[in-house]
Amino acid sequence: MPILILLGTTVNDLNGQIAVAAGERQGLASLATLRTLFEDASAYAARNCGHGRPVGPETVGRDVAAMSRREALHPLGGDDWRGAAAVWETSTTPQAAADFVDGLAALFPLVSDRSGLTYDPNNAGIDLADSLTYRLPIAIQQLQRARILLCSPGVAGVRARLDLSLSAGHAQGYLADGLSETLEAARLNPEFETAIGEDQRKASITSSGALAALDGFERDPNPTAQATAVAQDQLGIEDLYALLRDTGPALGRLIDERSSALVYRRFETIVLGIIAIFAATLIVLFGARNALHRAELARVRRTAAELRHHATHDMLTGLPNRTALVAAVDDQLERVQRYGGAVAVLFIDLDNFKLINDSLGHEAGDSVLSSVSRRLQAIGADAGEALVARFGGDEFAMALFDSVPERIEARAEALVAAISAALAHPVTIRAPFDQQVVISASVGIAFRDEHSELGRSTADVLREADAAMYEAKASGRARSELFGPAMRERATRKLMLMTDLRGAAERGELALEFQPCVNLADGQQIGSEALMRWHHPRLGLLMPGVFLPVADESGSVVGLGRWAIDEALRRYAAGDTPGGSIHVNVSVRELLDDSLDVIVGDLLERYGVPPASFSVEVIEGSLIRSGDRAERMLRRLRGLGVKIWIDDFGVEYSSLRYLHKLPIDGVKIDRTFVAAPDGSLAAASIVRMIVELARSLQLGVIAEGVETERQRDALLELGCAHGQGHLFPSTPSRVAGTPATAAKIA
Repeated sequence: MPILILLGTTVNDLNGQIAVAAGERQGLASLATLRTLFEDASAYAARNCGHGRPVGPETVGRDVAAMSRREALHPLGGDDWRGAAAVWETSTTPQAAADFVDGLAALFPLVSDRSGLTYDPNNAGIDLADSLTYRLPIAIQQLQRARILLCSPGVAGVRARLDLSLSAGHAQGYLADGLSETLEAARLNPEFETAIGEDQRKASITSSGALAALDGFERDPNPTAQATAVAQDQLGIEDLYALLRDTGPALGRLIDERSSALVYRRFETIVLGIIAIFAATLIVLFGARNALHRAELARVRRTAAELRHHATHDMLTGLPNRTALVAAVDDQLERVQRYGGAVAVLFIDLDNFKLINDSLGHEAGDSVLSSVSRRLQAIGADAGEALVARFGGDEFAMALFDSVPERIEARAEALVAAISAALAHPVTIRAPFDQQVVISASVGIAFRDEHSELGRSTADVLREADAAMYEAKASGRARSELFGPAMRERATRKLMLMTDLRGAAERGELALEFQPCVNLADGQQIGSEALMRWHHPRLGLLMPGVFLPVADESGSVVGLGRWAIDEALRRYAAGDTPGGSIHVNVSVRELLDDSLDVIVGDLLERYGVPPASFSVEVIEGSLIRSGDRAERMLRRLRGLGVKIWIDDFGVEYSSLRYLHKLPIDGVKIDRTFVAAPDGSLAAASIVRMIVELARSLQLGVIAEGVETERQRDALLELGCAHGQGHLFPSTPSRVAGTPATAAKIA
């Protein structure tokens, strides 16, 4: 009976997976039809540029009919498709076609989502589905818009340049994300990677060239630049279409192969179930239980041996893994304690290895790792008792024991020299690449002997070797560093700061300094920015650049941020700040805290501060790194009436995307564009562009880092009315009583 229950459960599960594969196949067929229609409609909409294959309304109409037939068979779009088709049927003008293309682009993720298209039963292909069914069509749409814009009159105007930048920025974002993730997500299936690899690389190269041409056209709008931009953009679009066309058959084969495998597994399960029932009957009837038990015991022993090997060895290189390395170093340290001697641990990290994976793919990266591991094994064998292990990723390690402590350093240096010499020879990546690459490595070294006063655990030694390796990378790569007193002092200082930060607010050591934001014309204060200071009991006054990175690394930055908001609002309500609104910086970790808007709302109500008088400043880069969760939090804060400002504006390329997407109230021009060493304006052209952009979007703008009268006058000439910096005196920081509502710093 248990066998029958298990057999039925397994077959039902396989039937469900087969049904999923069938849904994916239907979705893929619908996407193929939609892709053809998208290409023809885009080409028709872009005909006024004089490029692309000649596509007329009759071709698009034929494709609309094909899509309607597909929709009738498998309704994956429903009302969304009928709404898009109605646009085309109403009018077949290029503008209507452009609106139609917008509707088609929105259908890609919808069809994919409703068909359950994943390509992989373990969901390893979700990024791939996202790239092929959403990001690439959107990128094509934005590139088409940019090309049409280049061919339209009035491009030299501020508004046209803005629209062009927005289109190019959208395309850049989706290409950078989508194209780089395509091979990344498909790396587990070499057959699929081979099918689309060359088209993916061509699309990435030509599309990047097209975007560079768009940027060049903005700076120098002459006919030659225009022609170059349009031509290169067309190449990029054609290669993207080629990529979409070529992936269809490959994905179809993957789904068919998986479906066939599932059907076979169902048949095999049923057969094995029948055999199991028959075997069980034989066991009962003929007493063969003991024989089967012995066979099962032998199988279990073989399996256990294989599992032990896999648990201590790397599957790719065959080297001992991290577990084996830790065990070996444990044994060596125990020998040192009992019999004397010394241990050296070398941490080896390949330099710029990510470039190989990004440019040639993970198969090429695996080939390089296998080749490097063989060379390191040869070095370890020559060195005697040197254990070579793969620690993980592109990190390797060597553990060396010597009974004479005085020899250990010389032997470690000899190993480093041998590693450098071995890696100096190019590594040949096997077919299908047949390409040579040169690899270098950064090496960190840590020692232990019976006289060492430092921690003697394996974790201590590995941590020191790892820290020395990162020091070698920071010092220029392709070199080695020995963990010494200076590194230990920095690590100790960081640990001390992490420890002392706990309870700093409760002990009254934190304070806020308010830097005024002024009207540059008459010096009138319009607001102020709260800047945190730490009055450390032993180190004295510490600036944010000293302790905030440590707080972010330890996670205590959330508690610091809550304290800063509480203290700023308390002092604002008490009239202890400059006039105007109050600005407080918010970190990435705070944006990802789901309770931030609740805390801000409670504090505004408690202190009676109008929400419009409180502004949250977010560093531009943090928005890009923190994704949708941060955007949702900003919208919730905006819903409270709080104002949102982008700090350090101009540093990241994708800024325009967020200006267009989020409810932003203003931007702060980064000080690198304002304060030059000689007291002049550092980048007048960039400042002018940001001011014009903010004015056209009806956003506020404040220049940071204003230090001289000369810079203030230059900003006024460029139309920047507000600024802040050392030219305008700040409210001195003072250690005050800790607000009662301040959160503890964890």
